[in-house]
Amino acid sequence: MNYKLKYYNHFGLQECDPVFCEYNYIVNGIYVPAVNIHHVLFGKGKKDNNIINLMAVSYQVHQDAHNEKLNRYDLKEIHLQFMKCNPY
Repeated sequence: MNYKLKYYNHFGLQECDPVFCEYNYIVNGIYVPAVNIHHVLFGKGKKDNNIINLMAVSYQVHQDAHNEKLNRYDLKEIHLQFMKCNPY
Protein backbone atom coordinates (compact mmCIF):
# COMPACT_ATOMS: atom_id res chain seq x y z
CA MET A 1 0.00 0.00 0.00
CA ASN A 2 1.14 3.50 -0.82
CA TYR A 3 2.55 5.25 2.28
CA LYS A 4 0.22 8.24 1.90
CA LEU A 5 -2.81 5.96 1.80
CA LYS A 6 -1.46 4.09 4.81
CA TYR A 7 -1.37 7.40 6.74
CA TYR A 8 -4.90 8.36 5.65
CA ASN A 9 -6.27 4.90 6.46
CA HIS A 10 -4.69 4.87 9.91
CA PHE A 11 -6.44 8.09 10.88
CA GLY A 12 -9.71 7.19 9.11
CA LEU A 13 -9.30 9.96 6.54
CA GLN A 14 -10.26 10.18 2.90
CA GLU A 15 -7.82 11.61 0.37
CA CYS A 16 -10.02 14.71 0.03
CA ASP A 17 -10.02 15.39 3.80
CA PRO A 18 -7.85 18.21 5.12
CA VAL A 19 -4.69 17.05 6.87
CA PHE A 20 -2.69 19.31 9.13
CA CYS A 21 0.91 19.53 10.21
CA GLU A 22 1.60 17.39 13.25
CA TYR A 23 4.61 19.50 14.26
CA ASN A 24 2.65 22.76 14.35
CA TYR A 25 -0.26 21.12 16.15
CA ILE A 26 1.88 19.64 18.94
CA VAL A 27 4.61 22.29 19.28
CA ASN A 28 2.73 25.50 18.49
CA GLY A 29 -0.89 24.50 19.14
CA ILE A 30 -2.03 25.72 15.72
CA TYR A 31 -3.58 24.11 12.67
CA VAL A 32 -1.37 24.49 9.60
CA PRO A 33 -2.18 22.54 6.43
CA ALA A 34 0.12 19.62 5.73
CA VAL A 35 1.48 19.27 2.21
CA ASN A 36 3.61 16.16 2.68
CA ILE A 37 3.56 12.83 4.44
CA HIS A 38 7.16 12.67 5.62
CA HIS A 39 9.23 9.60 6.48
CA VAL A 40 10.48 10.57 9.94
CA LEU A 41 13.47 8.25 9.85
CA PHE A 42 15.02 8.06 6.40
CA GLY A 43 14.59 5.17 4.07
CA LYS A 44 12.32 3.72 1.51
CA GLY A 45 10.59 0.40 1.38
CA LYS A 46 7.68 -1.35 3.04
CA LYS A 47 9.09 -1.49 6.55
CA ASP A 48 9.82 2.25 6.46
CA ASN A 49 6.18 2.84 5.54
CA ASN A 50 5.03 1.83 9.01
CA ILE A 51 2.61 4.39 10.46
CA ILE A 52 5.11 5.04 13.27
CA ASN A 53 7.46 6.41 10.60
CA LEU A 54 4.90 8.55 8.70
CA MET A 55 4.20 12.12 9.74
CA ALA A 56 2.07 14.82 8.09
CA VAL A 57 4.03 18.07 7.83
CA SER A 58 3.75 21.55 6.37
CA TYR A 59 6.01 22.71 3.56
CA GLN A 60 8.31 24.59 5.95
CA VAL A 61 8.61 21.72 8.43
CA HIS A 62 9.36 19.34 5.54
CA GLN A 63 12.11 21.65 4.28
CA ASP A 64 13.55 22.08 7.78
CA ALA A 65 13.54 18.32 8.33
CA HIS A 66 15.42 17.65 5.10
CA ASN A 67 17.85 20.49 5.78
CA GLU A 68 18.49 19.01 9.24
CA LYS A 69 17.19 22.10 11.04
CA LEU A 70 14.85 19.74 12.91
CA ASN A 71 16.11 16.65 14.67
CA ARG A 72 14.45 13.52 13.29
CA TYR A 73 14.31 11.90 16.73
CA ASP A 74 12.50 14.97 18.09
CA LEU A 75 10.10 14.69 15.15
CA LYS A 76 9.53 11.05 16.02
CA GLU A 77 8.57 12.02 19.60
CA ILE A 78 6.24 14.73 18.29
CA HIS A 79 4.65 12.19 15.94
CA LEU A 80 4.12 9.72 18.80
CA GLN A 81 2.45 12.47 20.88
CA PHE A 82 0.22 13.32 17.91
CA MET A 83 -0.78 9.69 17.49
CA LYS A 84 -1.74 9.46 21.18
CA CYS A 85 -4.09 12.44 21.00
CA ASN A 86 -5.32 11.63 17.44
CA PRO A 87 -7.10 14.97 16.86
CA TYR A 88 -8.86 13.80 13.70
